[in-house]
Amino acid sequence: MSAFDAFVRSAPLALLGSVSARVHEVTTVDEIVRRPLPVSRRIGFVQARGGAGASSTAGYVAALLARRRPGLVLGVDASRGPRGMLWQAGAPAGSSAAPSARRRAARRSTDAVDGLPRTPSGLYALSLDPRGESRAVAAAAGWFDEVTPISRFFDLVLTDWGVRDWRADLTDVVSASRTVCIVARADRHAAEEAAALVPAIKDHPDRPEVVIALVDVGDAGRAAPVTIGDDPTVPVVRVPYDVARSGGRPVSSAALGTRTRIAYARLAAALLPVDVPSVRTAGPSGDAHGASPSDDDRRPSERRQARGRDGRPAIADDQEARR
Repeated sequence: MSAFDAFVRSAPLALLGSVSARVHEVTTVDEIVRRPLPVSRRIGFVQARGGAGASSTAGYVAALLARRRPGLVLGVDASRGPRGMLWQAGAPAGSSAAPSARRRAARRSTDAVDGLPRTPSGLYALSLDPRGESRAVAAAAGWFDEVTPISRFFDLVLTDWGVRDWRADLTDVVSASRTVCIVARADRHAAEEAAALVPAIKDHPDRPEVVIALVDVGDAGRAAPVTIGDDPTVPVVRVPYDVARSGGRPVSSAALGTRTRIAYARLAAALLPVDVPSVRTAGPSGDAHGASPSDDDRRPSERRQARGRDGRPAIADDQEARR
């Protein structure tokens, strides 16, 4: 029995509701999560206010994708918080990537991962504040210096940007991301604040895709908003309250509730394209032939021509949010 089969079988029938419909949804989500990508894809997690659960969300989604996907996955912590996404994903305590000339001039995947710690899920970890000297968020310039030379060797690059002021540096976050995941608390005010950021992000010249994750960090339960925003192209995924996340140490996904694991799987699928045109062929070293530039290294017009229009998985939470 595969890990995915075990996951589905472990879900109570009452939770899954209509068994055939839920199993179909979870199977579809898993297929999307595992599907190869033709080019590297950058995903940024950002929150307008602290305490929304962006780091834990980014960490669990990154670990899930690294575990389920065949290609390399990179997690970048630009939040500089004490419990950033890498800590949440299970990166060894005190581990950090030393500056590497091989990474700065990477020509193959072995150069790109030089000196990077790796979590039990297989996620490569890069912290932009290895010495912990500053509590402010990392500057976008540091992200471009460290990530741009190596991003094309990874299937996915997921970055925890922490709390960003939309009036100041949200543009930098959008420039570095093909998909932006706005993480907010699952309450009315925070949800509306997240929805208000969508037009500004979509108006960026790069035309990034946007996903909203509403995280119940205080057991809001029925107090969570039922509807949010008026843009049907923006998936909304709700992550339920889970007492296991409230501890003082990182928790493996196996220790989370079934609802929580399903929610993270839905979010992971929502962050990826559904219609993938073609896949890079790998050379003897495991690198793509010609080391073509990533999707995000191209000009916006080139990206749109090569990419077409991405589809989206049928996510039950998103449909419920639009009622």
